[in-house]
Amino acid sequence: MPGWHLAFATLAVLTACLVVTGDAGPAAAATAAAERGAALLVLVLLCGWYGATGARALHRDRDHSRLGVVYLAGAVSLSAALFAAVPEGALMWVMLYPHIWALLPLRKAMAATVASVMSMAAVMIFRGDAYGQELSSAILLSVVTLVVALVLGVWITRIIEQSRQRARLVEELAATRAELAAVSREAGVLAERERLAKEIHDTLAQGFTSVLLLLEAAKAGTCERDQAARGHLDQARRTAMDNLAEARALVAALPPPQLRDASLPDALGGLIERFEAETGLEARFTVTGTPCRLTPNEEVVLLRVTQEALANVRKHAPGAGRLGGVLAYGTEGVTLRITDDGQGFDPGEAGTGFGIGGMRDRVAEVGGVLSIGPGRLSGTLVQVELPS
Repeated sequence: MPGWHLAFATLAVLTACLVVTGDAGPAAAATAAAERGAALLVLVLLCGWYGATGARALHRDRDHSRLGVVYLAGAVSLSAALFAAVPEGALMWVMLYPHIWALLPLRKAMAATVASVMSMAAVMIFRGDAYGQELSSAILLSVVTLVVALVLGVWITRIIEQSRQRARLVEELAATRAELAAVSREAGVLAERERLAKEIHDTLAQGFTSVLLLLEAAKAGTCERDQAARGHLDQARRTAMDNLAEARALVAALPPPQLRDASLPDALGGLIERFEAETGLEARFTVTGTPCRLTPNEEVVLLRVTQEALANVRKHAPGAGRLGGVLAYGTEGVTLRITDDGQGFDPGEAGTGFGIGGMRDRVAEVGGVLSIGPGRLSGTLVQVELPS
């Protein structure tokens, strides 16, 4: 765009210099001042018209710019008036033709070129005596000008269209390359998932199945009076069954069993109720606010964080007597808090294993924030904040 403006300004200044310094000849001495004054006025109007409409039209799509048509209609008229005033005004037609082909599609540009050349020919015929042009010379010059303008315009338009086609082809190739890269990554992920699925099926799933059979056999051989042992065996059996279901869900790339047929609050409440039954700790789960639907990934993250927090209470919170869970829905997002009244731990020493590190990674993947530290009174607080 700066090139268009600079070229127009250069020709306008050159035309003005030629108008001011040009020699009108003795025959035109009486009217020279008036003609050159009128020419300078028309030149100023043409520059103002370009600044008001032409410069803006050149920034727009030529196939959909009505402003370009408005600019060219005024520019052709003003250029013809300038040429009618002084012969030096023909210099501004040098910029008019490129503007026509830059602002209009092919057929409209050809029509505008014919109209502009005809207006120039009309001026030469009308002022033939003043410009020293005979009718035959004016017609011949107009025909040559028209042919040259059309040939150059069509040629330049074809070059521009070829450049646009190449640009579109490059964009399509880039998009295709990105799609191929995405497909390749997805294929790699699927291959790795298939490998892990086979490993899980051949190891964990088979192992849990064997554990279930052994537990059934142990329960069958336990005395009916030994209720405590039978209770522990039942708990172990439920744990093995749940983990077998988890392993099968991973193999099939399905959502966790807890979330398949229940809402997130019900799934978390079920985990904490089972934790209370298995450990004997007093546990309470509360939901505040109006529950809203989260994305599947966000629900899985909150479920896994809860499972890991409860597992950590089992292993690392001796002396704990109570556990609390809060799932708070708010206007800015969802917050999950798991607290216990155990002895707590040093947060600086945590995060090196898969448990806490895995929780941090999971929460970060969905754009949340995980904080682990001492509770308000004692014990440990695990908090997840997911923005809405």
